[in-house]
Amino acid sequence: MGKGTPTVVIAGAGYAGLAAYLALRAHARAGRLRVIVVNADNWHVLVPELPLYLAGDEPGSELRMDLRRAVQPPAELVVARVAGLETGARRVVCAGGIGPIGGDALILALGSVSSDFGVPGVARHALAIGRWHDAQEMRARVLADLEARAQKKVAVVGAGFTGVEIAAALAERAIEAGSPLHVALIGDHVLPAMPGDVRRVGESALRRLGIELVADRAQAVDAGMVRLEHGPPHRADTIIWAAGVRANPVLGSSGLPVNGRGQVRVDGYLRVAPRVYCAGDCAAVPDPHTRRDAAPTAQLALQEGPAAACNAVREMDGRPLVPFQPKERGFLVSLGRREAAGTIAGASVHGGDVAALKRMIERYHAFQVGGLRALARGLLRGQPTEARADRATARA
Repeated sequence: MGKGTPTVVIAGAGYAGLAAYLALRAHARAGRLRVIVVNADNWHVLVPELPLYLAGDEPGSELRMDLRRAVQPPAELVVARVAGLETGARRVVCAGGIGPIGGDALILALGSVSSDFGVPGVARHALAIGRWHDAQEMRARVLADLEARAQKKVAVVGAGFTGVEIAAALAERAIEAGSPLHVALIGDHVLPAMPGDVRRVGESALRRLGIELVADRAQAVDAGMVRLEHGPPHRADTIIWAAGVRANPVLGSSGLPVNGRGQVRVDGYLRVAPRVYCAGDCAAVPDPHTRRDAAPTAQLALQEGPAAACNAVREMDGRPLVPFQPKERGFLVSLGRREAAGTIAGASVHGGDVAALKRMIERYHAFQVGGLRALARGLLRGQPTEARADRATARA
C-alpha cells in the first residue's frame, strides 16, 4: 500500500465500529484505503447474548469473537484503550504510550458504559456490565446463587430490554436447575419503550417464570438492599444494575458537543467535524419521526457504522455526503430462550417463532464477524433441550 493511500481510523470495535470496518474492508483489500481499528480488547462481544452467559447457559467462547480473525490484513488492529481525542487532527490518544494514531478520516465508535445516574451506592454494592471482566464476575456470583441449597435472592434493577432479558434468563435457568433462586425485577414499568400489548405479554411471561415484579424506582443501593422511592427496602443477596448507560466519557472530556447522556451530537451525515464521524451508542442521532435522539440499539449501530464509513470515504473523495436515514425494522426482547416479544414493521408479535427469529438475527451478526463456524455454534446452542423445556412448563 503506497504512502499516499488515505487512512481511516476507527476508534472502537463494538457493533458500530466493526460494521464500519466491514463496510471498508473491500477498499482496504483493493489497496484504496488503509484502515486502522483501535480497540481496548482483542475481542468483540456479542452483547445481546450476555443474559444467557450470565445465567450459565453460554460459554464465554461463544460470545467473544476474536478481532484478530475479524480484522484481517491489510487492515490493522491496534489493541489499546483510547484515552483522549484530537478531533482537529483526526487522531486518537491511547493509554500505555501507544500513538497518537491519526488518519485522513476518523470514525468514533467508542460505545457506552454503565451509569448509576447519581443513585448512591450502585458502584459499591451492585454489579453492572461494563467490560468483559464485569460480566465474568456477575456470572460467578449468579452461578453461586443458583447452586446454593438455601434460597438466594437476586434483584435486577431496571426493567428495560437489558433488565428484562437478564431476569428472564436467570429465572429460566433456576427452573431448569431445580434451584430455589428468587428473582425480582425492579422498575417503574416493564419495557416502557414498548406498546401496551407487548408490555402486557412481557409481564405475563415474566410472572410465569416466577419473577417478582416490583413497580418502583431505586433511590439508593446498600449492602444487600435496594432502597425504593415509594415501597419498603427490597433485600437481595445479589443486586444487578441494568438501569441504563452513558456514552464513553472520553468523548465529553475531549471537548466534543454532547447531550445529557454524554452522546456526541452529530449532523444529518453522522459527522462531528470535517472528516470526523460518530456512530453507535456514543452518537446522539436525531430520530426524523420524533425529532428526539434515537435510542441506542445494536440495530441502529449496525446501520450507523456503514453509513459513517461511506460518508468518510465520500468526503475524502470530494463527493456529496449521503444523509443518514435510520430504518426501524422493529424491536424484539427475549423472555427466556423459548419466547420473545416485540414489534416488527409496526405490528406487535410474540411467541416461540419470534424467539427463533431473534436468535437468527443475532447469529447473523456472529456470522459476519466469525464466519460459518460462529453461526453454527450459536444456533446449535440456541434452544433448550426437551427436558429443560418440560421442567419450565411444569413450573409455570
